[in-house]
Amino acid sequence: MAFQLSHPILRFLTVAALALLLLPAVSLSGTAENRRPDRSKRLRFERPLPEFKLKDLQGRTWTLSDLKGKVTLINVWATWCAPCRVELPYVQRLHEAFENVPGLQVLTLNLDEDPRLVPGYMQAGGYTFPVIRSFKLAEKIHPVSEVPQNWLIDPKGRRSVQSLNGHGEVWLRRVRALMERVLGKP
Repeated sequence: MAFQLSHPILRFLTVAALALLLLPAVSLSGTAENRRPDRSKRLRFERPLPEFKLKDLQGRTWTLSDLKGKVTLINVWATWCAPCRVELPYVQRLHEAFENVPGLQVLTLNLDEDPRLVPGYMQAGGYTFPVIRSFKLAEKIHPVSEVPQNWLIDPKGRRSVQSLNGHGEVWLRRVRALMERVLGKP
């Protein structure tokens, strides 16, 4: 029996193989996150963010001055992104932890082309973090070659040199500790 691309088994195996190749950031067990070296002591801030003025899904206007004086986690995501689905619950937990903490905040940038997808996705996931839909701003911050991406912004409005990608409890504790440490620096 010769397999053709139209054969259901071959299509399934092809899609499964592509998914495994395209989603190396997702660790089903979370153990890969535990083995990563702690780069927190090497975190550097060099690139200033560009000026911007954009509204989030709730209608709030955000500008660069809203980030100055605060440590901000900027998460770049999309509804179609499987690693984002794994990571966003932890981004939500950071948002909830810092919602009433002066000097610490979470802001997300969504890359979906269809703006109608995002509100339903947010509601279904129970997400309340602020979302700005702007591929253009994400590209200005750092060229988007993959999602998700996470950047820390220091109180001077500069982006961290390396991205803080990951998920899980270890990632959550690491990012929280980094944000608190950066806030405490003079």
